[in-house]
Parts: sequence; structure tokens; C-alpha cells
Amino acid sequence: MTAATWILLYKKPQDAATTGEALKFFAWSYAKGGKMAEELDYVPMPAKVVTDIQKMWQSDIKDASGKPLFSPTN
Repeated sequence: MTAATWILLYKKPQDAATTGEALKFFAWSYAKGGKMAEELDYVPMPAKVVTDIQKMWQSDIKDASGKPLFSPTN
């Protein structure tokens, strides 16, 4: 059985600070969730997929001035 979860964010959000915090949370989830997923007999997200997602966040989700709201070092 498989399922998908979608998280929708504006590419240019009105509240950049809140969106930035959400991205930090999701990055933390990807960084820490793999082990938890395995412990619960789920398959963790492949590292390549996580990297691609984070690259997309960095290139597509920006504040009003065009500054990315996510960087892999956040």
C-alpha cells in the first residue's frame, strides 16, 4: 500500500517568515524521519528525492524581494 501527502505552499508567500519556518520543519522531518519510518516498517524517502525536493524549495519558494526562503544549511 502506498499513499501520498501533499504540502501546498505559495511560491511567493505573503508571510515569508511562516513559510520559512514550515520549510525548516519539513527539512527536519526529512533529516530525522527516515529512521522513525524504518522503525514503523515504512520505507523512508530516498535521499535523492529529498535532495531534489530541497533544491526545488530553494529555487522556487522566495520572499517578495526574490530571496529564497530555504537553503540546505537552514
